[in-house]
Amino acid sequence: MRKIVYYLTFAALIVAQGVNAQQSKTITVKGKVKFPPNQEHQEKFPFVLKDKGGADAEVLQKINLKEDGTYEIKIPIEKPRLYSLDVFGWDRITFWGGSDDLKINFRGEDTAKIKIKNPPYVFIESEGKENQLINMLNWENYQNYQNVIAIGKLQYQAMQNKDSVMNAKLMEMMNEQYANMSVRIKRYVETFKNDPQVVYALRMVSPKRDQDFIMEHVDPLIEKYPWLAEAKEIKENVNKELAAAKKSDIGSKFIDIKQETPEGEELSLYDVLKGKKYVLVDYWASWCGPCRSENPKIVEVYNKYKDQGFDVYAVSLDDKKERWLQAIEADKLPWHQVSDLKGWKNEASQYYNITAIPSNFLIDEEGKIVAKNLRGDALEKELDKLYSGKKTGGMMMMSPM
Repeated sequence: MRKIVYYLTFAALIVAQGVNAQQSKTITVKGKVKFPPNQEHQEKFPFVLKDKGGADAEVLQKINLKEDGTYEIKIPIEKPRLYSLDVFGWDRITFWGGSDDLKINFRGEDTAKIKIKNPPYVFIESEGKENQLINMLNWENYQNYQNVIAIGKLQYQAMQNKDSVMNAKLMEMMNEQYANMSVRIKRYVETFKNDPQVVYALRMVSPKRDQDFIMEHVDPLIEKYPWLAEAKEIKENVNKELAAAKKSDIGSKFIDIKQETPEGEELSLYDVLKGKKYVLVDYWASWCGPCRSENPKIVEVYNKYKDQGFDVYAVSLDDKKERWLQAIEADKLPWHQVSDLKGWKNEASQYYNITAIPSNFLIDEEGKIVAKNLRGDALEKELDKLYSGKKTGGMMMMSPM
């Protein structure tokens, strides 16, 4: 009997040691930054490891490059999860930290004479398959973004040539691009539904349009992997979206936003609204390609209706003031600009659970929402109807995830 107890105790000890070993496992992530920025830039925008690839990520490590541009870090893994690397503000990658050592190379600074926000595709190398899904999705996103940029350039040319027919067709192509991408992401979710890494794909599914799809897949994940914090966050975000949807129904009164202008002065949305008939509350950011593609069209509409009581109140989700100001100047944006420089944590965006940009709300002189998410020609058409006295239906255009 004593021998049985001894062996059971010994076995339990071995199991416990195995669990502790798994919890204290350390993975290595290494690679090279091909074009490191100058030292001043590195100090301003450091190379950091964050605890996840989300909006509220926290910095875990600051990474220093070696003289040859290489880096190597050790990450203690208690539970498998998503991490992210922000490389001097030029490159970003989310990866799965589990049991595989990884090699991730980056371009670094954009050395082109004319710089546009078009980050290169970053591949995660490893002997295992833990990051296989992330690599596949990142490639899909990269290809999708190239198409969006190409369509955006054609849209700009069409607007310059005042070709409304071509612009409308291109806007239709843009919406189809987003719709097709949404379908492809769902197929990945269905294919990898039993793997914890599928949370990376689920985060790309719109909580505004696909709540049922998300809940159908996230609940089994939580049951199968109770430690999977990302799955719980996704479910929580769906619940937030349901609550936010009620706040932003057509006819609902929009909140008064009070944030700082580029000059550092607080500007209230409702102060801008005084004496105006309609104000577009536009959520955007300097790093958002689709937002920047939309700006020329909004400028055109602004110039057409500004003398008729129309204005724009733009809320930036930037967290770097310098880049925010550069984008305003580059895109020649003449309207009111505000930001709290908290990125996705911007209080005005969190209230409405803004998880994708561009996103906008058209409000009337009483502050009531009359339409939302107006893209391309939709804004101009909506204002045409409103100013002509025709009945409107609060047109909603598809926005990217």
